[in-house]
Amino acid sequence: MTTKIFAHRGVRKHFPENTMPAFKAADAMGLDGIELDVQRTSDGQLVICHDEPLQRLSGEDVWLKDLTYEALANLNIAHYRPESPPEKVPTLCEFLDWFVETDLIVNLELKNTIVSYEGMEKDVLDLVDHYGLRDRVIISSFSLESMILMKEMAPDIDVGFLYQRLLPCAAKTVMKHGLDAIHPIYFNQLRPWLTSHAHRKGLKVRLWTVDRPLFIWNAIWRHVDTIITDEPELALRLRDVHSPSS
Repeated sequence: MTTKIFAHRGVRKHFPENTMPAFKAADAMGLDGIELDVQRTSDGQLVICHDEPLQRLSGEDVWLKDLTYEALANLNIAHYRPESPPEKVPTLCEFLDWFVETDLIVNLELKNTIVSYEGMEKDVLDLVDHYGLRDRVIISSFSLESMILMKEMAPDIDVGFLYQRLLPCAAKTVMKHGLDAIHPIYFNQLRPWLTSHAHRKGLKVRLWTVDRPLFIWNAIWRHVDTIITDEPELALRLRDVHSPSS
């Protein structure tokens, strides 16, 4: 098995995160996929943005949930990178219009823990189905309840539970609810049995923010299913050199 490499929020090392240039760079680089974040505006538009308050990205003291899409589109979401041209928050529809013509996989992280965004699961699923993309989309969230609901609505879609602490019971919990994958933060791989234990249970393992060479190599050596990284060029080089035979 070859470990897949996903660009975390697109290739944000070189482009403003979660923007179309960052996503297109991932395709041009030959990566396997993209990880991105989904929120919803006050008038119901699904949009791609990591931060709920937009001060860091735009320099404006506003929350995404409080803005209409028209108001959001007027903000420069690349304000935090003065060297970059202005960018607007893309809609999920805009992204999928482009994505459907690629060979990539996408991990849609639902940002529904700080703001609940009631009904977001159905909204996202409806849009995925509009493009016929269930086989190329992964859905994840830090909200276990949200992912249980998503799996109930779409048993055939790949659903993963995100977590950012050491959580030894994660695989057992995910199995109990019929989900497909665990998405732990990278330092969980220090538990040497993590990946093999999950694989024995039929679960996929997708590690996020795997940026340091030692952790990237370790993930490849342990046959982790996917590395989500801010260092995609490094990950590609290390995979080429160290990837074990399947």
